[in-house]
Parts: sequence; C-alpha cells; structure tokens
Amino acid sequence: MLLTGAGGAVGRAAATALRAAGAKVVGVDPDKDALVELIATGALADGQAGDLTDPEFADQVVTDQPAVDVLVNNVGSGISLPLADTGDDVLDRMLDANLRPVFRLCRAYAPGMARRGHGKVITVSSVLAGDPAVAAYAAAKAALTGFTRSIALEYAGRGVQCNVLAPGHVAAGRKGPPDALTGPLLFLASGMSDHVTGQVLVVDGVDGVDGGVSGSRG
Repeated sequence: MLLTGAGGAVGRAAATALRAAGAKVVGVDPDKDALVELIATGALADGQAGDLTDPEFADQVVTDQPAVDVLVNNVGSGISLPLADTGDDVLDRMLDANLRPVFRLCRAYAPGMARRGHGKVITVSSVLAGDPAVAAYAAAKAALTGFTRSIALEYAGRGVQCNVLAPGHVAAGRKGPPDALTGPLLFLASGMSDHVTGQVLVVDGVDGVDGGVSGSRG
C-alpha cells in the first residue's frame, strides 16, 4: 500500500489505522523527519521523502514501489483568493499540487492493478471544492472527482475500484479530528468495498443542525 501525504495529520492517522489493520504501508511525504518517526513507531514499513509535484520524484517512487495494490492519494494544498485576484500562476500551482500528482500515480499503478485483477485507488479531495474564494483550489479538487469517475469506469470489471474521500469541517455541524477519515478509508481499502467504485464519500461531520448546510474548510 502506498500512502502519499503520510507526514500530515490525516496521513499519520491513516498510516496508524492501516498498519493496525494489517497493511504494509509505504509513506511518501516531503517531510523526511516525519517519515522516519512513523517508521520508528511501526506505522510505516518504509518511506520516501520528496515532492510529488516533481515528475522525476514521482517516477522514482514508482520505480522503487513498482507493484501497489492500494494507492491512497492524500496530497495537496490550497490558496484562498477572490476570483479576480487569481492569476494563471495560482491556477497552475493548484493543478500541480492537487491534480497532477494523482494523475501521474494513477497512470503508473492502475494498469498493473488491472493486470493482477485487484486494486484500490482512494483519492482524498475536499468538500471545499464548492466554496467561494478558492476558485483555483476548487477547480483542481473538483477535477479529481471527474478524473476518478472516469478511471473507475475505465477499470470497472477488472478488479480495480477508484473512489474519492471528501473531508472538511462544517459551519453547522462539527469539526472532525484527523482520524475521522480512518473508518471510511479502511472501508474503501478493504474487500468490503469491492462493489463500490466511482463514488464520492463525504466525511464532514454534518449532523443536521440548521438543515445540515456545510461550510467546509477541508
């Protein structure tokens, strides 16, 4: 199993839960110290430090980890700006940070999963993809949903399930802790979700207060 963004709060919680469930997890993150710590605690079996926005590093990850049965895309960043102030450079940064690393890794790993007849692709997006003042970030995150649904259809019937987890906090619900995603993630990574593909699983803590209108910051 390959987990990107392993050094962040969500990644750490995910690595710990996945390892406890018996998975051999290899983590990728720019923070080498975080990876060393997670390996020392046993949450990760191994790690690779680097920036997945760099195509050469992404290629190196694939070379070093050529056969992955579960790919968890948990990497990205956001910028909040009014649309009028959002230049093409900001859009490019958001696509580079949020979409292109996922595209590259899926392109590298999904065909092998299909050849072996089993595999899971889980991409962490955000319910923020529908909020104001984050146009470039929202465009990149929303693109992840369309991309995931497309590859889910492409690999349907070949043993590969591709789904999106969309976390966030809410104005009318409650803000979730970093481990709020671990239950849904374990479900999507396991055989329990073998007939679930092309779906967006929202995990934002909405509890129906004030009609359950979400105002996410995920």
